[in-house]
Amino acid sequence: MPYPAYGMPPRPATNGFAVASLITGIVCCLPPLGLVLGLIALAQIKKKGQDGRGLAIAGTALSVVSTILMTVAFATGGAAAFWDGLRDAADESARSRSTLDLRTGQCFDTPHGVEDEKETASVAVVDCEKPHDGEVSGAFPLHKFDRWPGDPAIESEAETRCEDINSAYALDRWAVPEAAETYYYMPTRDSWRLGDRTVVCTFAATEAKLKSSVRSDRTTLNPAQLAYLESEQAIEETRWEEPEDLFEDDPDANRVWAAQMSLTLEEQARALRAADWPAAARKDALARAKEYDAARKHYDRVTGALEEDEFWEGCGKAEEAFRQETEIAVRSALGLSTKPPAEPGDEGTGDPDAEETQPGEAV
Repeated sequence: MPYPAYGMPPRPATNGFAVASLITGIVCCLPPLGLVLGLIALAQIKKKGQDGRGLAIAGTALSVVSTILMTVAFATGGAAAFWDGLRDAADESARSRSTLDLRTGQCFDTPHGVEDEKETASVAVVDCEKPHDGEVSGAFPLHKFDRWPGDPAIESEAETRCEDINSAYALDRWAVPEAAETYYYMPTRDSWRLGDRTVVCTFAATEAKLKSSVRSDRTTLNPAQLAYLESEQAIEETRWEEPEDLFEDDPDANRVWAAQMSLTLEEQARALRAADWPAAARKDALARAKEYDAARKHYDRVTGALEEDEFWEGCGKAEEAFRQETEIAVRSALGLSTKPPAEPGDEGTGDPDAEETQPGEAV
């Protein structure tokens, strides 16, 4: 005789409010909500015969405890301190940037200050108009190396390229504080393995902090300011190309350099005369062009110098043609910095608030 088949009776469903009450009670984000959900769950479970009574009781108990704790925290100010700490941590996280992710124009603070920094993975991005350790002037990729070249090779590349990048970023070198030095972040052996091939160039202060942005380029200058500063920069860059060997050691190289100075001065005098100057600056800008012409003639003469004394005398007269009073007058009319930077060995010039610093290099 066959036995009748019997099925197991269906198991009552677990009440959803009970589950929600337990989760809310554990998380403690909204304790009163967990308490309400727990009471609703207990009422429905009793009426519908559902499972989840233990969950609802546990969620209700946890929510009661959490509600009491939160009430005490608000009464004593503990909650405010907690949320302030949470907000400060969030702000700090938002400001933190990997040195690989820094962008041109961002200002930053380093974890331990630039002077003591040897290697760092992240910095805090800050407002450029508040005191800061450094400002990003640009970056360049190391395409010329197929494999890790070693620190000295990258440093050599960074020193040259970052000087050029900084010069283009801060055309008004008179406005750059004496404390600001060329500084850079470059790949380490470990970051190279992860694909890091970028050198980040910056201005940074190894002692006193920078007080504002040093940027003066096409993004911040008007056309007249840009025309004047680019002419001065072109002449300065040619000056920097003066041979290391003296005339008596390499007369040909020195004569070639003098010819390049003559050509640069001729080009920049023409540029100043062609620029569209505001009325207040036109007279002084044209006076500066005349100084370029006067200096050019002296450099042109020494391109054929045969004697050392003749060469250096001509170069000296060329430099005497530049009058700082004219440069200050042009700058004043254009709204640029009028305080000359301190020259090596000079006292009483430059930024009075800046302290003497040494160039910094970060690896």
